[in-house]
Amino acid sequence: MALLVLSFFCVLLFTSPAIWNRLNLTNTSSIGDTIGGITAPLLGIISTIFLYLTLDKQIDSINDQKLKNESDIIFMLINQLDTEFNQIYFTETEKEVKYKIYGHEALTKYSESVFKFYNDQDKRKFSDYYFADHLLLVIRSFKLIEQRIEMSKLSGDLKKMFSDKLHTFYLCKLNDSLFKFTDLFKRVAALNDDYTSEIQEFYSKHTPK
Repeated sequence: MALLVLSFFCVLLFTSPAIWNRLNLTNTSSIGDTIGGITAPLLGIISTIFLYLTLDKQIDSINDQKLKNESDIIFMLINQLDTEFNQIYFTETEKEVKYKIYGHEALTKYSESVFKFYNDQDKRKFSDYYFADHLLLVIRSFKLIEQRIEMSKLSGDLKKMFSDKLHTFYLCKLNDSLFKFTDLFKRVAALNDDYTSEIQEFYSKHTPK
């Protein structure tokens, strides 16, 4: 309403006789040119400012989306790692009944009983046993996530948070069992192959000195 009143007032103002001839706008054909000449630069500046603000918001939105995508990918990989870890299984026999145990319990029991299965008289390599592939799958997935975190464009603080989470996974679920495996590989040289070398290298890298 105020804008409508102001518009009528401007028409009356611009068509009124001027004190100085230079400001005389009673020739109404000049009013449009005059108003356009005055307002065009101002409107251009305002439009440029709004365009800049819009683009700035869009850039912020795109950056936020990239950050979310990066975080989602890493979370997905960590969840996949946990799934693979929980699919590790070990078959036990109790009262002549066989049953499978999974995940951390399976890895722990298997690593605690490895001395029963391996000796220098056995010519098979570690990679010949089914459990070796399960273990290497988890280790390689772990290494893949490490590389993905390192390559991501996340901030330093977020990278550290993800790295700390991954390291906690290692300490809680892998460290103790890998210690027993690496000890086995030292005692039973006949087992050593590419699998054992990869496991030992991984253990050495991630275990606190």
